[in-house]
Amino acid sequence: MGCRCSRALLPPPSPSDRIDSAPRAARPAAGGEPSRNPMPPDPASAPAPPRILCLHGARSNDDISLCQVAGLRLSDRAECVYLHAPHVVADAYPGLRQISPGPWYAWADADAGEGSDGWPAQWVRSLEYLARYCKERGPFDGVYGFSQGASIATNFSHPGVWRDRFGLERCPWKFAVLACAGGSSRIDLKEEGSPIDLPSFHIYGEKDPYLSDSRRVAGYWDETNRVEHTHARGHEIDVRMRVREKELMAKLNQFVGQQLPSQPRSPLPASNV
Repeated sequence: MGCRCSRALLPPPSPSDRIDSAPRAARPAAGGEPSRNPMPPDPASAPAPPRILCLHGARSNDDISLCQVAGLRLSDRAECVYLHAPHVVADAYPGLRQISPGPWYAWADADAGEGSDGWPAQWVRSLEYLARYCKERGPFDGVYGFSQGASIATNFSHPGVWRDRFGLERCPWKFAVLACAGGSSRIDLKEEGSPIDLPSFHIYGEKDPYLSDSRRVAGYWDETNRVEHTHARGHEIDVRMRVREKELMAKLNQFVGQQLPSQPRSPLPASNV
């Protein structure tokens, strides 16, 4: 990826409470910059900006998500809310240390094995963590997920999970943008079961070693509501996408425009990217 971000990171989640329950607007980032994750807007104030929940990949963090949504111009269209995964890992995905100093997180750490605290148990706890966050901070207009973040978003988007397992009245988002999805083996849904009936936009990398995995994740979504695009590079979304991948940007802009509310929005905070 060719972007650099200088935003303060969230602290690691504590063992007793993995949801960051303090209002982030009250915790300024380095240099007095407002926090990237304000509390949900007051329903009495109008108009509220659309909100997109952003979920990073394995061995990554919110700094990387911030660069990616800037590259896809999602942060131009909505207030992006960044949630890091609950499991701290030792090292970054190759190349990410050039962009962020860490720390690094995963929704399930492949190096943890399959024991009582291995990746299957971590995945379950990540779904629980995401459910608590959505109950406290949701709902959102959409969700963005990259790599393993795309798989956790897919898993949670099925009514058998958000409704039957966690008791939500509705899915906490209305559409999904999923980029270079990976980690499909973590998803605990039946591939032959009912598809996820939400609009979805799937971005593939032509040279992505996980391309077949990305297509497998897309298979969980209703094909009649699914838009797909393949960019010319690998397992990456970088900040230059907005100028390099013109066809992708046109298709994504049209898709997002169809999903977001049409009412006027309040001005969004200035971006540092």
